[in-house]
Amino acid sequence: MSISVQPWGVKRLAPYPNAVRYAFTRTGIDPETQTTRYFDARGRVIDMTGGHGTSQSTSSPTSTGADGGGSQPPAPADSDALEDHVPD
Repeated sequence: MSISVQPWGVKRLAPYPNAVRYAFTRTGIDPETQTTRYFDARGRVIDMTGGHGTSQSTSSPTSTGADGGGSQPPAPADSDALEDHVPD
């Protein structure tokens, strides 16, 4: 007699608690702007901007260390600043 064992991870599956259902049923590409357009069940375009532009960040920016550049990158090393004086 064989006993079927349920994988341990199946017991842990559950829907995301903050899942959002959107009103669109399909997407397409706008030929002029090359951006995504969202359509409802009747084929009408739906505005999915959500009240903010796509350039706004939803998370805090990440900074780099002192040698990572940032807004004031370090000066080039002396060997990088030397010009090549060998004639072509």
